[in-house]
Amino acid sequence: MALPILEVPTYELKLPSTGKKIKYRSFLVKEEKILMIANETGEVEDQKRAIGQIITNCSFGELDYKDMPTFDVEYLFLNIRAKSVGETVDLSVLCPDDKTTRIDINININDIKCNKPKKNANIIKLNDDIGLVMKYPTMDIREDLDDGFKVIIKCIESVYDENTIYSLDDFSKEEVSDFIDSMNSTQLEMIGNFFDNMPKVYKDIEVINPKTKVKSKVRLEGMETFF
Repeated sequence: MALPILEVPTYELKLPSTGKKIKYRSFLVKEEKILMIANETGEVEDQKRAIGQIITNCSFGELDYKDMPTFDVEYLFLNIRAKSVGETVDLSVLCPDDKTTRIDINININDIKCNKPKKNANIIKLNDDIGLVMKYPTMDIREDLDDGFKVIIKCIESVYDENTIYSLDDFSKEEVSDFIDSMNSTQLEMIGNFFDNMPKVYKDIEVINPKTKVKSKVRLEGMETFF
């Protein structure tokens, strides 16, 4: 005789990037183990892989985090966490006025939203003849976020002119680098605006430094903040 199967609640949300509705479930023991091991190592790569595996498992195999924009991954993971281990998380926040004092705060995950600008076109017209089709950075690009040049290369989906669409996969890194080097400052700024205006998962809070009594605004942003 087989053991009874435990029912797992199913939830639904819209992915910020597309508005597509997806179904997901909360953590099971096996996901708790994955998360615990990643937390113990403290390695960013281990945490990234753990989050990716949990997203795949909890979306019933429908989603692969490697193909998802970073803000989709962050938003979905936080919602999965809220349904699994509670809707609040305890954080230690650095007071920005003295950059020394830390205070403990409690955040409700349901209050963390994905801010999606009304307009952030992924098509950038560099001049009358040539334009770019951009894509949002994925989790695989996350380690390059401090290197703006690498991020730009990886987030250009294609280049087009009046007659042709050029996929960057068909060109060497050197050719792509030479193309970007040929841009002027205004064209580079247009690309920068695309990244500046991409959706972000964050929450702004006010903290009061208990030592200086100074009130400051702090932005909690990035999945590692809530991991």
